[in-house]
Amino acid sequence: MHRQVIAGAFLSIAVATGCKDTSWTPLGSADLILSEVKLRGAPAVSRRLDSDENFGRSVTNGIATGDSIWLEVADRIVPASASAEATLSIALSSALLRSPAKVLSLLGEKYPVEEVCGMPFLKADSAAVVSYYDSAATSLGRVTSAALAGRRDACRTALNDARDRRLERINPGYLIKNKPVPTRRRR
Repeated sequence: MHRQVIAGAFLSIAVATGCKDTSWTPLGSADLILSEVKLRGAPAVSRRLDSDENFGRSVTNGIATGDSIWLEVADRIVPASASAEATLSIALSSALLRSPAKVLSLLGEKYPVEEVCGMPFLKADSAAVVSYYDSAATSLGRVTSAALAGRRDACRTALNDARDRRLERINPGYLIKNKPVPTRRRR
Protein backbone atom coordinates (compact mmCIF):
# COMPACT_ATOMS: atom_id res chain seq x y z
CA MET A 1 0.00 0.00 0.00
CA HIS A 2 2.81 2.38 0.97
CA ARG A 3 4.59 1.69 -2.35
CA GLN A 4 1.44 2.48 -4.32
CA VAL A 5 1.14 5.85 -2.59
CA ILE A 6 4.78 6.67 -3.37
CA ALA A 7 4.41 5.54 -6.99
CA GLY A 8 1.25 7.65 -7.33
CA ALA A 9 3.05 10.68 -5.89
CA PHE A 10 5.94 10.30 -8.33
CA LEU A 11 3.54 9.96 -11.24
CA SER A 12 1.63 13.07 -10.16
CA ILE A 13 4.86 15.03 -9.90
CA ALA A 14 5.93 13.87 -13.35
CA VAL A 15 2.62 14.90 -14.89
CA ALA A 16 2.67 18.24 -13.09
CA THR A 17 6.17 19.00 -14.41
CA GLY A 18 4.95 18.77 -17.97
CA CYS A 19 5.32 15.15 -19.06
CA LYS A 20 9.09 15.33 -19.44
CA ASP A 21 10.73 12.23 -20.86
CA THR A 22 11.84 10.13 -17.91
CA SER A 23 11.70 6.47 -16.97
CA TRP A 24 8.47 7.21 -15.08
CA THR A 25 6.80 9.16 -17.88
CA PRO A 26 7.90 8.20 -21.37
CA LEU A 27 7.36 11.12 -23.70
CA GLY A 28 4.47 10.46 -26.00
CA SER A 29 1.96 8.74 -23.79
CA ALA A 30 -1.44 10.01 -24.87
CA ASP A 31 -2.89 9.26 -21.44
CA LEU A 32 -0.28 11.45 -19.78
CA ILE A 33 -0.90 14.27 -22.22
CA LEU A 34 -4.63 14.07 -21.54
CA SER A 35 -3.84 14.18 -17.80
CA GLU A 36 -1.71 17.25 -18.39
CA VAL A 37 -4.62 18.86 -20.26
CA LYS A 38 -6.83 18.24 -17.21
CA LEU A 39 -4.21 19.57 -14.79
CA ARG A 40 -2.76 22.55 -16.68
CA GLY A 41 -5.42 23.21 -19.29
CA ALA A 42 -5.51 22.80 -23.04
CA PRO A 43 -3.90 26.21 -23.82
CA ALA A 44 -0.77 25.38 -21.79
CA VAL A 45 -0.37 22.01 -23.49
CA SER A 46 -1.05 23.57 -26.89
CA ARG A 47 1.70 26.16 -26.35
CA ARG A 48 4.13 23.31 -25.62
CA LEU A 49 3.72 22.10 -29.19
CA ASP A 50 5.68 25.17 -30.27
CA SER A 51 8.05 25.56 -27.33
CA ASP A 52 9.16 21.92 -26.87
CA GLU A 53 10.24 20.35 -30.15
CA ASN A 54 10.43 16.79 -28.78
CA PHE A 55 6.99 17.11 -27.21
CA GLY A 56 5.52 18.50 -30.43
CA ARG A 57 7.08 15.72 -32.51
CA SER A 58 5.83 13.10 -30.09
CA VAL A 59 2.27 14.46 -30.16
CA THR A 60 2.12 14.79 -33.95
CA ASN A 61 3.61 11.33 -34.48
CA GLY A 62 1.04 9.92 -32.07
CA ILE A 63 -1.85 11.68 -33.79
CA ALA A 64 -0.60 10.47 -37.19
CA THR A 65 -1.05 6.86 -36.04
CA GLY A 66 -4.82 7.35 -36.02
CA ASP A 67 -5.11 5.71 -32.61
CA SER A 68 -8.34 6.78 -30.92
CA ILE A 69 -6.64 8.03 -27.73
CA TRP A 70 -4.27 10.19 -29.81
CA LEU A 71 -7.20 11.55 -31.79
CA GLU A 72 -8.77 12.47 -28.45
CA VAL A 73 -5.59 14.47 -27.74
CA ALA A 74 -6.07 16.24 -31.08
CA ASP A 75 -9.66 16.98 -30.11
CA ARG A 76 -8.73 18.44 -26.72
CA ILE A 77 -5.85 20.69 -27.72
CA VAL A 78 -6.15 23.84 -29.79
CA PRO A 79 -3.20 24.80 -32.00
CA ALA A 80 -1.63 27.94 -30.54
CA SER A 81 0.12 29.04 -33.73
CA ALA A 82 -0.09 28.69 -37.49
CA SER A 83 2.84 26.28 -37.48
CA ALA A 84 1.21 24.06 -34.85
CA GLU A 85 -2.03 24.16 -36.84
CA ALA A 86 -0.21 23.11 -40.03
CA THR A 87 1.66 20.35 -38.22
CA LEU A 88 -1.54 18.97 -36.70
CA SER A 89 -3.25 19.11 -40.12
CA ILE A 90 -0.43 17.02 -41.56
CA ALA A 91 -0.73 14.55 -38.68
CA LEU A 92 -4.50 14.31 -39.15
CA SER A 93 -4.10 13.73 -42.90
CA SER A 94 -1.84 10.79 -42.09
CA ALA A 95 -4.38 9.54 -39.56
CA LEU A 96 -7.10 9.84 -42.21
CA LEU A 97 -5.63 6.78 -43.92
CA ARG A 98 -6.02 4.63 -40.79
CA SER A 99 -9.07 6.05 -39.00
CA PRO A 100 -11.11 8.01 -41.52
CA ALA A 101 -14.37 8.15 -39.54
CA LYS A 102 -12.64 9.38 -36.38
CA VAL A 103 -10.67 12.03 -38.28
CA LEU A 104 -13.76 13.20 -40.15
CA SER A 105 -15.56 13.66 -36.83
CA LEU A 106 -12.81 16.11 -35.75
CA LEU A 107 -13.10 18.28 -38.85
CA GLY A 108 -14.77 21.63 -38.50
CA GLU A 109 -13.72 25.06 -37.33
CA LYS A 110 -10.59 23.94 -35.46
CA TYR A 111 -9.41 21.56 -38.20
CA PRO A 112 -10.85 22.75 -41.54
CA VAL A 113 -11.67 20.12 -44.16
CA GLU A 114 -9.63 21.91 -46.82
CA GLU A 115 -6.50 21.83 -44.68
CA VAL A 116 -6.67 18.22 -43.49
CA CYS A 117 -8.00 16.72 -46.73
CA GLY A 118 -6.05 19.06 -49.00
CA MET A 119 -2.76 17.13 -48.86
CA PRO A 120 -0.97 19.61 -46.59
CA PHE A 121 2.41 17.97 -47.08
CA LEU A 122 5.39 20.24 -47.56
CA LYS A 123 7.16 18.32 -50.31
CA ALA A 124 5.81 15.61 -52.52
CA ASP A 125 6.60 14.17 -55.91
CA SER A 126 3.94 12.95 -58.30
CA ALA A 127 4.25 9.33 -57.14
CA ALA A 128 3.74 10.36 -53.50
CA VAL A 129 0.72 12.50 -54.41
CA VAL A 130 -0.91 9.69 -56.39
CA SER A 131 -0.11 7.12 -53.70
CA TYR A 132 -1.56 9.27 -50.92
CA TYR A 133 -4.60 10.14 -53.02
CA ASP A 134 -5.33 6.46 -53.75
CA SER A 135 -4.96 5.50 -50.08
CA ALA A 136 -7.05 8.41 -48.83
CA ALA A 137 -9.81 7.83 -51.40
CA THR A 138 -9.96 4.16 -50.39
CA SER A 139 -10.11 5.11 -46.70
CA LEU A 140 -12.89 7.61 -47.32
CA GLY A 141 -14.78 4.91 -49.21
CA ARG A 142 -14.92 2.88 -45.98
CA VAL A 143 -16.89 5.62 -44.22
CA THR A 144 -20.55 4.66 -44.48
CA SER A 145 -22.00 6.67 -41.61
CA ALA A 146 -24.84 8.92 -42.72
CA ALA A 147 -23.83 11.44 -40.04
CA LEU A 148 -20.39 11.82 -41.64
CA ALA A 149 -21.52 11.72 -45.29
CA GLY A 150 -21.33 15.51 -45.72
CA ARG A 151 -17.82 15.74 -44.28
CA ARG A 152 -16.72 12.68 -46.26
CA ASP A 153 -17.94 14.22 -49.51
CA ALA A 154 -16.35 17.59 -48.68
CA CYS A 155 -13.11 15.77 -47.88
CA ARG A 156 -13.24 13.91 -51.21
CA THR A 157 -13.75 17.19 -53.05
CA ALA A 158 -10.81 18.82 -51.24
CA LEU A 159 -8.71 15.72 -51.91
CA ASN A 160 -9.53 15.77 -55.63
CA ASP A 161 -8.78 19.48 -55.91
CA ALA A 162 -5.50 19.10 -54.01
CA ARG A 163 -4.41 16.19 -56.18
CA ASP A 164 -5.04 18.17 -59.37
CA ARG A 165 -3.27 21.29 -58.02
CA ARG A 166 -0.28 19.33 -56.73
CA LEU A 167 0.20 17.30 -59.89
CA GLU A 168 -0.18 20.36 -62.07
CA ARG A 169 2.41 22.22 -60.00
CA ILE A 170 4.85 19.29 -59.96
CA ASN A 171 4.53 18.42 -63.62
CA PRO A 172 1.93 20.13 -65.82
CA GLY A 173 2.27 17.36 -68.41
CA TYR A 174 1.32 14.73 -65.86
CA LEU A 175 -2.37 15.58 -65.93
CA ILE A 176 -2.47 15.58 -69.72
CA LYS A 177 -0.48 12.36 -70.04
CA ASN A 178 -2.40 10.36 -67.42
CA LYS A 179 -5.79 12.03 -67.75
CA PRO A 180 -7.22 11.32 -64.30
CA VAL A 181 -10.86 10.40 -64.49
CA PRO A 182 -13.01 12.69 -62.36
CA THR A 183 -14.79 10.83 -59.58
CA ARG A 184 -18.52 10.52 -59.93
CA ARG A 185 -20.53 12.39 -57.37
CA ARG A 186 -23.32 10.47 -55.78
CA ARG A 187 -26.47 12.22 -54.78
